[in-house]
Amino acid sequence: MRARQFAICDSDNSYLRMLQAYLQKKNPADFEILTFNTIDGAIDASREEAFEILLVGEDIYDTDVINVKASKIFILQEDGLKGIKGYSMIAKYQSMERMIAQVLEEFALDDSCNSVRRCGRNQTTLLSFYAPDRHRGQSVSALGAAQILADMGYQVLYINLLPFTGFEELLRTEYEADVTDFLYFILNHSDKLLYKLDSLKRCVHGVDYLPPALDYADLLAIGRSEWQSMMDLLLYSSDYTHIVMDLSEICQGFYDMLERSDHAYILTDKSAVYGSAMQSHFMSLLKVKDYGKILEHMTVFDLPEGWEAQCCALDNLAASVVGVCMKGVLGIS
Repeated sequence: MRARQFAICDSDNSYLRMLQAYLQKKNPADFEILTFNTIDGAIDASREEAFEILLVGEDIYDTDVINVKASKIFILQEDGLKGIKGYSMIAKYQSMERMIAQVLEEFALDDSCNSVRRCGRNQTTLLSFYAPDRHRGQSVSALGAAQILADMGYQVLYINLLPFTGFEELLRTEYEADVTDFLYFILNHSDKLLYKLDSLKRCVHGVDYLPPALDYADLLAIGRSEWQSMMDLLLYSSDYTHIVMDLSEICQGFYDMLERSDHAYILTDKSAVYGSAMQSHFMSLLKVKDYGKILEHMTVFDLPEGWEAQCCALDNLAASVVGVCMKGVLGIS
């Protein structure tokens, strides 16, 4: 299959080089990146092979842009004084991460822009984390493990499915959409998974993650088969080597995700009577419900005493006492 082409045409060569370097490093949606400093150059190249996306600097724009063969054309707007009409406008001077996210989001939503189904380049390992007693260290453990894997050079996607996460406050950010928006979109447009994923995902310490759900009722409303379809798409169509699931039982696909995981990590608090009792209850339920496969690939662990005082920031958990603990849990020396 030919590489899809993402072209940028601008008269500012420094900007071109900077944007090209960013895109080649991030490699959004598996595009081949092309740059041009003249409209004629873009026209000639597109005659051989039409571009999927073309970004055109407002300063270099002229009416010959209509002759460029591209599925979607965006104008990199500077001052808006040219009065260009008929094209999508994207602010040129903003963070490149945000600009590319906007481009991919609009491209994904445009029904006239088609994509193709693909198989991921990597075999993906699915890891799940869960605490029967709703231990507040569950997300810290899961995200810490994800960061350790990222530090080792793996491509990691972290998905948090807890009802409340506090991520916006803890990471000092805001989310315009979340994991449920992603799920509903790709169930209807599975051929555009990469576009939607790269438009929505965020990154912390080398780990890509989908913004957690704002309202846990949205998670409750998603059916078991829909969760299974989402996981199939992510496991077989994305390029991640590891997907780390931070699970809660409010998801109808809870047992399915635990069962299909390559490994399930169960957090407990051995020092607490209630924690031990809930873990025992959970284990008994798995046996009664005949989920022996989960038990076979399960590791039960606890966190070191006093971990919380040393893990205030989520952006460097790999270097914390939790990170040291998770290296042992994962079997990494």
